[in-house]
Amino acid sequence: MSRARVANSTIYKGRSGQWTFVAHRTTGFLVFFFLLLHIIDVSLVNVDPELYDEVHELYGNVFLRLFTLGLLFALLFHALNGLRIIAVDFFPRAVRNERVLTGWVVFLTLAAGLPVAWVIMWPWLEGRF
Repeated sequence: MSRARVANSTIYKGRSGQWTFVAHRTTGFLVFFFLLLHIIDVSLVNVDPELYDEVHELYGNVFLRLFTLGLLFALLFHALNGLRIIAVDFFPRAVRNERVLTGWVVFLTLAAGLPVAWVIMWPWLEGRF
């Protein structure tokens, strides 16, 4: 492959795109892991409703609220970065603006996640735990 062709290709070259790729895979794994946990959690209602209630009381714990925050940010980043990947796949010239697109993904993740994080952590901030 000639050097000019490599320069115009859509292959990541180890910069922010490469880190975004790693973050996308990591958040995808975390979301998948939570989905499995969620399926088990919800299936408890058919097995033992009291156990289901006990498990859901645990979700009020500050550590699980922090886990939920991590899940929230992982889910937001994964979804928005997936849209970025689709944009790059459909518009190869978007690779030139890859850093800007990654910046938008991070900005939108924080802009959408921080208000929801406030809501999730509000009971703990009020001292109800």
